[in-house]
Amino acid sequence: MDLLLTWPFLALVCGLGGVLGLLVAPRKPDQPPRWRDPAWLLCLMLPIYMLHQFEEHGVDLLGRRFHFLVDMCGMLGHPALGTCPADPAFILAVNVGGVWAAGLCAIVWRRRNPMVGACAFGIPLVNGLAHLGPAIAHRAYNSGLLTGVLVFLPLCVVVLWTLLRAGILDLRRVLAVVATGIWVHAALMGLLLGSASGVIPRPLMLVLQVANGFVPLLVGALVGPCSRREVTDPPAPLSPLRR
Repeated sequence: MDLLLTWPFLALVCGLGGVLGLLVAPRKPDQPPRWRDPAWLLCLMLPIYMLHQFEEHGVDLLGRRFHFLVDMCGMLGHPALGTCPADPAFILAVNVGGVWAAGLCAIVWRRRNPMVGACAFGIPLVNGLAHLGPAIAHRAYNSGLLTGVLVFLPLCVVVLWTLLRAGILDLRRVLAVVATGIWVHAALMGLLLGSASGVIPRPLMLVLQVANGFVPLLVGALVGPCSRREVTDPPAPLSPLRR
């Protein structure tokens, strides 16, 4: 079994299992509702992104297998996949390495430093917009559009708004979240083009794509939440935005 081509099916199984587990897991009587609990919401990034990855790289709504790579290579001016600098190994490094690392960091740090998870949500936020733009421009579906627009964008709004109301984020930190998502996507493309031009050795490029997934951890550690306190379980009641 070739992991380079079958990993999206693993992502589908793990994503469905993760979302179901979060929805049915029992909660303590003194805990707030799931959708008002920052610690619970920050756990959603990874399984939701896994479901999106299946639409992007597994089977999209038109029944096409691994079609995101075709679209990406066409955008890069390489309609023939054999000459394209992006390939299944690149896709694996970005998605299983980088994105899953960001999602795991969001879960691990959700109480100690929820800013890490907030920054991780910058990735699906920018990704959803990256799917929406071409869809509007070309008036056509692209692989990943459904989950990118109908799942990523509403969920990111809910998460950021909840963190704002909980006093974890302020406007400056919301901008840091957006900047993190932009940086991750820009670095992804910059590393790929650098490798294609021979500036960056290909093995190093793949390693750096994985390391790119730890950018939310770095930004979250540098910026930190507004409250500068540990988010415990159950979280504190929602409060007005404060600096």
